[in-house]
Amino acid sequence: MAVIPLEVKKKCVDMANSGKTTREVYTEYYSKHYELSFDSFKRQLKRWKKKVQADDKILETGNLDYKFTPYATTVQVNKNGKIVQSWIKSKAEDRLYLEIIENIKNLPEFKPIPKRDKKLVDRMLEINFADMHFGVAAFEDYIETLQDTIEIIETHQYKEINIIIGDDLLHADNFGGQTSNGTYLGEFDIVKAYNDTLRFYFAIMEKALECSERVRVIYSLGNHSATLSWTIVQVLKVKFPQAEYDDSIDDLRKIITFGNIFIGFTHGDTIKSNLRDIKDLFVEENTMAYAKAKIKEIHVSHLHHQKETGDINGCVVRRLSTKVPADKWSKKHGYTTSVRRFMLFEYSSDKLLSIHYV
Repeated sequence: MAVIPLEVKKKCVDMANSGKTTREVYTEYYSKHYELSFDSFKRQLKRWKKKVQADDKILETGNLDYKFTPYATTVQVNKNGKIVQSWIKSKAEDRLYLEIIENIKNLPEFKPIPKRDKKLVDRMLEINFADMHFGVAAFEDYIETLQDTIEIIETHQYKEINIIIGDDLLHADNFGGQTSNGTYLGEFDIVKAYNDTLRFYFAIMEKALECSERVRVIYSLGNHSATLSWTIVQVLKVKFPQAEYDDSIDDLRKIITFGNIFIGFTHGDTIKSNLRDIKDLFVEENTMAYAKAKIKEIHVSHLHHQKETGDINGCVVRRLSTKVPADKWSKKHGYTTSVRRFMLFEYSSDKLLSIHYV
């Protein structure tokens, strides 16, 4: 699924209003940019004709475009009733959220993904791509990561695959280039970033559902794109209802348990950078689950470089690395020489079997 820019919808409506048939609009324009069946496009075009029309004159006079949502409009007209000036209150980011909602509604009907007829193994795979920052990174930057991850998933018929989503999945949270906390990072193509994110995770989800008895998607709150990352999870819930989802936003620290394995994870921007202190938080908040576990790990992101505590009374805390290209923040903090890679973790019910670098 792609988030269809309003400009594209308007172009389709304008072509239809000019006398083009729906088939001509689809063949000459829409199908060259997006993969959607003609029947689905036909239904959407009917909706667009009703919803996307706005007063071109008001928008033009107000020096706005279709990326903005008008809230209140004041117009000045001359004696002939012609609009000569307008004032429009608007919020750019609302347009994106409306587009997301509409596209979720227009997702194609769900078709169950059959699991492979292969012997089930007592293994769990944790897929935790920390700090992807789509917008700084494009889909093309992660093609090799995607290919390597799919190859790893295909090696077994897993008992469980856990996919952690969030942790600064996108670089910013709105059209204005601001993070969830309001920090301005500069504008970038947020529609492309959003579509790149979906393209990446659609591929991961399809393969995980095929190669695992149980698939869980767990949202992890970050500080760059808390809202947009959460909406990615909502799209996946509609697209892949076979999976289980934890999309709660109240818990900054979450855990996975598998057999005798305890894994805690958090973004790490709101707590002390001392990894030993982070471990104490998880112990205090999850006393029983922690005490029962034989293997105890805590995975933290945020700082874009790999670091480990070593054994702390039977627990290892890992700061996860990332593969995102260096941006201004990385350069400012001296992380430009950090190893660029993501880390996947594979467990049996009793031990950590391997760390895959992708």
